[in-house]
Amino acid sequence: MTRPDPLTAPFGAFALSPLAERVRRLPMAMPGDALRRSAESVVRRALMSGGREIADIEVFPGQFARVHLRDNRCEKRVFAGSKSWDNAERRAIREAMAAKPAEEAFIFVDAGANAGLYTLSVLADAAAQSHPVKAIAIEPDIENRRRLEFNLAVSEADSVTVLPYALGAEEGEGAMVQSDTNRGEVHVATASETGDTIRLRPLEAALAEAGAERVDVMKMDIEGFETPVLKAFFAEAPRSLWPTMILLETRHEAAITEGAAGLCLEHGYTVAQQMRQNAVLVLPTGEQ
Repeated sequence: MTRPDPLTAPFGAFALSPLAERVRRLPMAMPGDALRRSAESVVRRALMSGGREIADIEVFPGQFARVHLRDNRCEKRVFAGSKSWDNAERRAIREAMAAKPAEEAFIFVDAGANAGLYTLSVLADAAAQSHPVKAIAIEPDIENRRRLEFNLAVSEADSVTVLPYALGAEEGEGAMVQSDTNRGEVHVATASETGDTIRLRPLEAALAEAGAERVDVMKMDIEGFETPVLKAFFAEAPRSLWPTMILLETRHEAAITEGAAGLCLEHGYTVAQQMRQNAVLVLPTGEQ
């Protein structure tokens, strides 16, 4: 039997069998994070044991994705763990959405969108809350963006603007460094690295291109390039454009006061929540 081509096969070509799909969903009904995560790990190993590399699934209610299980850690985790995957971070975004007036669009920026899982989660939450939403997904890597756009298309996500470049401190060019083991770790090259040439744009210019006059929540995961991007943004963008909430990875920093999170603190943000790998920073009410 000829294996479907993941680049051209329609959604459903990599669907699980009815039994495998029931097994995949078992952990979602389990109480308690610890028990659920243990069950997710067992289910994930069982469903991947036969060499499965790709699966077409409903990743969040009403949102669909073709997940690649061998070369992208977040896609692998969400395959059998969509309820536990970054659940504290996604809860913070969900609560920020719920706090907004129901008639006012929720503006979400996914900087370093990867395959689009955070964006799809926000779309699912917006549908559950009957809340209008506008998402901006920024992803420079060609393969990650292909997966992102495929997932948005099969989810019929027409409220998402995809920007195909990397964020930088200024307009210009950079290089994209690939990872052999985890597509979530592709990154803009440092001075000592080489890679494929990509376009760089400042965050303020990207928001203008997408037509955003404000940002409710921005998740920024651009693999160590956050500090120069945010430094330029805070120096040049009007305060009214500063995100009300920023979700940043902090696991590589010795303290929350260092790196990009520390830069946010210097500009008036406060730490609303510290997770194992990420932090939620917010502007106090009236600061924008």
